[in-house]
Amino acid sequence: MVIKKIREILEKRKLKKIEEDIEQNKLESYRENEQLQKAEQIKKEADRLAHLKQYKTAIDEYNKALEIYPFSKEEQLFKKPAEFFFKVYFNIAASYSFLNKFNESIEFFNKALKIENIDDENKVKALMSKGNCFYKIKQLLKEDHDEGTYSIRMESEFDVDEETLEIFKKLDEKENLLKLAHECFTQTTVLDKNDADAWYKKGHIEFLLGQVKDAMFSFDNVLMIKKDYENKENIELFDDIKMEKGIKAKYPKSLETEMKFKTKTGHYVRNKAEKMIANFIFDNNLMFQYNMAVSWADKDDFKANFFIPKLDLYIEHFKFNNIKNYEKLMKSKIKEYEKNKKKLIYTTSEDEMNIEEALKIKLKPYIIL
Repeated sequence: MVIKKIREILEKRKLKKIEEDIEQNKLESYRENEQLQKAEQIKKEADRLAHLKQYKTAIDEYNKALEIYPFSKEEQLFKKPAEFFFKVYFNIAASYSFLNKFNESIEFFNKALKIENIDDENKVKALMSKGNCFYKIKQLLKEDHDEGTYSIRMESEFDVDEETLEIFKKLDEKENLLKLAHECFTQTTVLDKNDADAWYKKGHIEFLLGQVKDAMFSFDNVLMIKKDYENKENIELFDDIKMEKGIKAKYPKSLETEMKFKTKTGHYVRNKAEKMIANFIFDNNLMFQYNMAVSWADKDDFKANFFIPKLDLYIEHFKFNNIKNYEKLMKSKIKEYEKNKKKLIYTTSEDEMNIEEALKIKLKPYIIL
């Protein structure tokens, strides 16, 4: 008797749930057929305007679409509304990005990423675009935004006021824009381990942050996915890894003219002394990076002569030329290393007669050779 009553109660609950689902589907179907269709038509017009680069007008149209079919937490659980909300938010964010209004762009990429019922492919698109925004803001602050895949379109209507720049500066100081970009690209590689673009951008940011080992791992993944991946940002480390794997790499023309001495690893260096240093490091089974730009230095054009990731150690060679210029350069570079608490050893022209012995002595605190 008791079992029979329990079964009846369960059956009633089941029927009630089915009825509720039917009613909900009816409501959803009606709303989709009426409001969603109208909103989709307006969205199509907004898409057309965005394609014509009429971004401001396109944003207005996207917002009109949202007025007709406003966001609802309940309705985002259904596939069609979820796709609609994601596309509108994503396209608004992209339009703001093309206008270089990065704060607004990031805000709408965040809204797109909060839509629950979207697939990983869409999440990847939004995360990559959001990461690009953080990096572009960094480039804007550095006034270095003319080249590469992150180049900023300086449209005639684009103007960054001092207040906006100050907001960007505070964001960078508080959270580090490069780290924010890195977080986006890292999340992308988790969602899609075979996205070569995501690994490349992740490695690029790691390289700029001085995280050489992590960058090497990321670039290894790029080349595993796509052997002939284009080095769009001309990152020397990426080309170094290519060459170490026997893949032809193309250094920038400026490097080709400046670097004339080929080492055992295939690197091209400036002079015989640097060639001897490079070969010595290689002969002792140590991997190194050459002429490496670093993010920790005060000067944007500061480059480290050699860096050995395994030892977290930098090596500089100071070659005598004009004695005043030589001394000035030497003191300036050493001071930069000391200021940023970086491990450094260095050689000079005086060591060139027996540079291997000089390196062995100077490396003793770090490794036994």
